[in-house]
Amino acid sequence: LESAWANGSVAGTIAFWTGALAALLTSFYSWRLIFLTFFGEPRWAASEHIQHAVHGHADHPDEEHGDSSHDPHPVPATGTAGYHPHESPLSMLIPICLLAVGAVLAGQIFHPFFVGPETAPEYWRGIIAFSRHLAEAAEHSPEWVKLTPTIVMLIGLWIAWNNYMRHPGAADRFVGYFPGVYRFVANKWYFDELYDRIFVRPSLWLGRLFWHRGDEKTIDRFGPHGAAYAVGVGNRVTARLQNGYLYSYALVMLLGLIGAATWAIWWAR
Repeated sequence: LESAWANGSVAGTIAFWTGALAALLTSFYSWRLIFLTFFGEPRWAASEHIQHAVHGHADHPDEEHGDSSHDPHPVPATGTAGYHPHESPLSMLIPICLLAVGAVLAGQIFHPFFVGPETAPEYWRGIIAFSRHLAEAAEHSPEWVKLTPTIVMLIGLWIAWNNYMRHPGAADRFVGYFPGVYRFVANKWYFDELYDRIFVRPSLWLGRLFWHRGDEKTIDRFGPHGAAYAVGVGNRVTARLQNGYLYSYALVMLLGLIGAATWAIWWAR
């Protein structure tokens, strides 16, 4: 943010305020996630999956969950049809642990193979662009610019705490006051719908056009299907001539003689 502000251009100013807004939103949804996950009453029991299991559990208690003696938590949570938070099985824990070890140590282990101690300065110099003038300007930026990340983080913290801890129903009231804004944001600014209308549907229409009009009605019709039809017609004509009757053979011979005579007369001229 300091570098964007120190740039001194319109683009730098826009980048500064856009980054500050992004930091505010990041702080808000991060603290919201923390508050909803680790504070207040348990909310997992109200999930759609749990409620569906609760409503169907009374009719088929054993079919859905089997023998409870194999459950590491034999006491079911009240009103949750036996579902409750629990540790992941080893089939998930072992891959997660391997990934964690790789995430911590893979860079150190493979650093000499990809970068190396001698080529590290050149490697990073080609990746990271450094401007001494911009760095000095960012160092002398106003104090409020330097404090902006902390300020927006605290603002996001306060908004999340006020809406999900102090006044838990504030978010629902906001949705009631501004349903259009909520739907717009909940539908991801309708990017998926726009993408579907601009790219997906025209692509499907074009694909169907080439499929039905180009492939089936043109290539297949005059290609393999047309050749097969021509062979079938030829077979039917030949079958009518090769029927074992003398008059059919006489007709073929007569047509052959007419053709030969016509060719001889044309050639004689």
